[in-house]
Amino acid sequence: MFLYASGPAPPAGTCRWGGQGGTSLSFLVLVTGCTSVGRIPDAEIYKITATDFYPLQEEAKEEERLIALKKILSSGVFYFSWPNDGSRFDLTVRTQKQGDDSSEWGNSFFWNQLLHVPLRQHQVSCCDWLLKIICGVVTIRTVYASHKQAKACLVSRVSCERTGTRFHTRGVNDDGHVSNFVETEQMIYMDDGVSSFVQIRGSVPLFWEQPGLQVGSHHLRLHRGLEANAPAFDRHMVLLKEQYGQQVVVNLLGSRGGEEVLNRAFKFAKGGKLEKLETLLRPQLKLHWEDFDVFTKGENVSPRFQKGTLRMNCLDCLDRTNTVQSFIALEVLHLQLKTLGLSSKPIVDRFVESFKAMWSLNGHSLSKVFTGSRALEGKAKVGKLKDGARSMSRTIQSNFFDGVKQEAIKLLLVGDVYGEEVADKGGMLLDSTALLVTPRILKAMTERQSEFTNFKRIRIAMGTWNVNGGKQFRSNVLRTAELTDWLLDSPQLSGATDSQGEGSDFGGDKIQLHLT
Repeated sequence: MFLYASGPAPPAGTCRWGGQGGTSLSFLVLVTGCTSVGRIPDAEIYKITATDFYPLQEEAKEEERLIALKKILSSGVFYFSWPNDGSRFDLTVRTQKQGDDSSEWGNSFFWNQLLHVPLRQHQVSCCDWLLKIICGVVTIRTVYASHKQAKACLVSRVSCERTGTRFHTRGVNDDGHVSNFVETEQMIYMDDGVSSFVQIRGSVPLFWEQPGLQVGSHHLRLHRGLEANAPAFDRHMVLLKEQYGQQVVVNLLGSRGGEEVLNRAFKFAKGGKLEKLETLLRPQLKLHWEDFDVFTKGENVSPRFQKGTLRMNCLDCLDRTNTVQSFIALEVLHLQLKTLGLSSKPIVDRFVESFKAMWSLNGHSLSKVFTGSRALEGKAKVGKLKDGARSMSRTIQSNFFDGVKQEAIKLLLVGDVYGEEVADKGGMLLDSTALLVTPRILKAMTERQSEFTNFKRIRIAMGTWNVNGGKQFRSNVLRTAELTDWLLDSPQLSGATDSQGEGSDFGGDKIQLHLT
């Protein structure tokens, strides 16, 4: 699996995966270990277990973030598929979008996209011999349906649009992408038929963060006002509707610590027990998941299309979210089996048991991706003791090791150009894919921005309420100032002449600045 190397080809017999290059150093990244997760009709899925970085210069020293990147790539959270002859199966794309050429570029789950860029720039076709990887979880099990074999598959794809470690990347960005965004697809393959059901999860689409040392209860802070949050929230919902169709948002925020209850209709009993969800969620969501339907394709089955998704809203999008998603998925599983002609109780029970185990593994694996530890259990005394140990592990991980990990992730996704001033300008002028071009092209685009941008004069006014009534000022004039003097149009109301000098005139627009 070779992505990029500006040097000689790797030796024959090596497993090619990629190259990491910068303005001065280039490394050839090889996958030296992988294990098969399972086989589906169109491909075999592999988990990456070991990687090595080979410098293309005689003297090149691996810096700390390269060592961290090697650990991340070898941590068992990256997967790739090896398609069968004649198959165009793409692990980075959900089943309903397979074969859609529009998803070839700009895919949110295509983690090694940057490393394909140099070859594309040299007119090298990547689709036939370069593989794509995802970050997340893939589990496959064989289930016997009478005299036939069926494949039960669960795939969780972590988005690379706004990614990072737990406390370094929170909330939404100006483009509408949220952190911890995961697309989870539950699939059943039998004969030539396939049925899939997709759910999504993501951080609260607001501008918020969790600064400082995080121990015990985590304190969060909104760092933009409500008016500034609205455009990014709208962009996020537009993106979801374009990709998945109709949306139903399920808020799973608690009422303790820094979490705000956005929807009090959904409260969870301690421990996240499924029997509690039966009475809380099922009556309200059943109509929605039945209306959204599932995707089904095959020669001997009636085609169906999923028309919307349930979007889970949580603080970390981990333990609680996985519990709720597994509950919904097991409910929809009966519909998936019915579309494939599998309705007998023994067969249904086998699939239910298989997917229960797969969803549990999915929760633990995603927790490892974001926090470095397994999911919390919240059951009985033994479970609480394990939760305490895992919470301590998460605290140590987030406060002392996540910084280097964050830099390594940035290096993989956007390269060394990320920290340069030209990249910041490019990100403001163009969409996020602008960072995938070479620094030389990006610099030229920013220098010629006047050819494709329009400039508009705006008026900016800043001020504060005079809550102290002027009593704290030594000046007698300010001490007796009335509230009207602090308003933006007070010069016009008072009929006073403009006291602003020429230095405050920006093309005819005045900026009045009042400070206390």
